[in-house]
Amino acid sequence: MLAAECAWAILRAEHARMREFLAQVDDALKAGAWTHGGSQAAALIDLIERLQAFDEATHRPKGIVLLQILRGRSAESDDLLRRLEQQRERCDALLAQTKALLKQVGSEGARSAAAVDDLLEEHRQLMLEHMEQEDTLLHSQTAQLLTGEEWAAVASSISEAIGSRRG
Repeated sequence: MLAAECAWAILRAEHARMREFLAQVDDALKAGAWTHGGSQAAALIDLIERLQAFDEATHRPKGIVLLQILRGRSAESDDLLRRLEQQRERCDALLAQTKALLKQVGSEGARSAAAVDDLLEEHRQLMLEHMEQEDTLLHSQTAQLLTGEEWAAVASSISEAIGSRRG
């Protein structure tokens, strides 16, 4: 199943890149310069937006066909997909809240800063858990339930997504 191995290699490489983004956000958060607002808060927003852009424009499109093929195959896989979707929605909401608060940090003081810290920590933990579940549980489900032809379709869709990003 070369197609499956190739698909998962690409998805895991993207997870590694997302972990790098999360680490950059965490480093900026811990440095604390953003708590004064201004350009440092804007720089943290920029890091968050780079993470979001990579996730939404590069990573998520590669999983569309995979998730469509898997959906409805088993109750267990459907439960997993539902949990993963809920985690994604929560992650998206956390980042939206964080960016809104970061725009107010200079005027709101320590309360906004503490909320930003809490939101980003929750996001980081949830995102790491989400990627771990994709790498383990989703990988296992797809290995059990997808055929060689289906993996070929997944690999082809990933190849198309890569090609469209370059074009």
